[in-house]
Amino acid sequence: LVDEVLAVGDIAFQQKCLGQMDKVAKQGRTVLFVSHNMGAIQRLCQRAIVIEKGCVAFDGGASEGVRRYM
Repeated sequence: LVDEVLAVGDIAFQQKCLGQMDKVAKQGRTVLFVSHNMGAIQRLCQRAIVIEKGCVAFDGGASEGVRRYM
């Protein structure tokens, strides 16, 4: 579970975190990445869940999830 890790730290720290998440995901593990960074979501995720007022408003492809969020 990764919750807004990219909101803190310098660019080197953020890049290290992104690299580690990508590595873990490529090993076949599931990474739950919570973020408002739409670019990172599109780059790292295949699937997105958009939550509005505590309810699932969308569950599907990352690009469509970003579009709906925006």
